[in-house]
Amino acid sequence: MINKETEDRILEFIAGAKEPIHNTDIAKALNINRVTVTKYLSVLHSKGMIDFKNIGMAKVWFPVESPLLKAFETNDENNTTIHALNTLHDGVCVLDRDMRIVWVNREMEKRHSKLSKLRGKNCFDVFHEEREICENCPSKRTLETGKNHMAVIRKKGKVAEISTSAVKGPKGKTVAVIEVVRFVK
Repeated sequence: MINKETEDRILEFIAGAKEPIHNTDIAKALNINRVTVTKYLSVLHSKGMIDFKNIGMAKVWFPVESPLLKAFETNDENNTTIHALNTLHDGVCVLDRDMRIVWVNREMEKRHSKLSKLRGKNCFDVFHEEREICENCPSKRTLETGKNHMAVIRKKGKVAEISTSAVKGPKGKTVAVIEVVRFVK
């Protein structure tokens, strides 16, 4: 049985570590049996809260910047948020801090292109055929403030209402933005 307090202690310890850390070091520092720590690490990894890399035969663990952002980056179809966003009739786009496309829902794919062709490109280039961020870009404001914003963007005879929401990392820092785009005209 998973104890939430133990799970939180392990996650907090990993998040506070300056570099990836081995399960034995976690067990020693928290005075928890190594096998127990390994089980909790597996649970935290399955929840997308932590990740690991192999160094030789050992795994070292580190926090994931944002479990939700990771789900978008991997296009995890089993993630309930991704599933829900894919059912919307409005376009949804996730942008990283550099305004590059991380993920789009199926509606945006219908209007623009497959995710594989859009990923990593700047939103303003793909969606508005511009070389710079839109003047009243709500995503830029959300990345700066961490708060939701809304704007009406008019480009080349098209009108879109764009509402944004911040994707936050474990320490409260905005790591990405979700845009919901309603095409008005």
